[in-house]
Amino acid sequence: LSKYSELNASIHYHDKLRNIPDADGYYFIYQNYFCRCLRSKPSIVGRKNVVMFTHPNWSKKYSKTHVVWCFNKAADYIICLNSDVKRQLIEAGVQPEKLVVMHIATSSEFFYGHERGTGGVGFCSTYSDRKNPDLVFDLIENHPKRHFYLIGRNWENDKRFTEVSKLSNFTYFNNEPYENYPHLYNKIDVFVSPSFLEGGPVPILEAMMSNCVPVASDTGFSSDLIRQGENGYVFRTDATYKEVIPLIEKAFEIQTDVRKTVLDYTWQNCSKKIDRLFNT
Repeated sequence: LSKYSELNASIHYHDKLRNIPDADGYYFIYQNYFCRCLRSKPSIVGRKNVVMFTHPNWSKKYSKTHVVWCFNKAADYIICLNSDVKRQLIEAGVQPEKLVVMHIATSSEFFYGHERGTGGVGFCSTYSDRKNPDLVFDLIENHPKRHFYLIGRNWENDKRFTEVSKLSNFTYFNNEPYENYPHLYNKIDVFVSPSFLEGGPVPILEAMMSNCVPVASDTGFSSDLIRQGENGYVFRTDATYKEVIPLIEKAFEIQTDVRKTVLDYTWQNCSKKIDRLFNT
């Protein structure tokens, strides 16, 4: 974002917020950094503050009440990664006029389109409970006709991983360097995002930019980007593998150039949108 900004932008790291330099405005990539900075450098009040809210992550230190108070006190704009987050923040008490939906971005140069036809199905995430690992493993075990690629790390920590890793239709790319991701997406025709909770998830956007057809749970910006049956499919967060497997197969029938449907979501365009927030 800094690279493509037409403003005099520079990067300051979150572990040095107490020494944040004086500026006309600040862009915070995570809501808790903004709240912490407001405590350590209250002089940011009255400056232009734009905050990205990734997803609800309330805690004792950063409670809903505290974060909402900080937003209403000192934020000029809060960027919501999807429409549902905007709705939740309004219900929590954030002033609606401060909220802007922006689906963040990815690189249309780094992630290039490929011609589908390999028959591969892919996932991309770091292991955690909110990534719905049981559905991931259920799909692999119960759909042997498709080869599944899992890009991420720490999945070997799941109790089911040892058995699933023995299956011939499964390949695990563990701790793969990010520069290899475009090549890995080339192996994938259908990209599955089964999470229970997401702000993005950004891998959906990366996969779509690579011309993979998304089949995603109704989290984050899935329903904002995916047009049901046209460039992908969305399913309920409590859906079982018996419901998702038919959607995966239907996704293989889609002929749409999926990449074209997300070409607006580049870092260049995103940076311009954020510049405009600072100029209004």
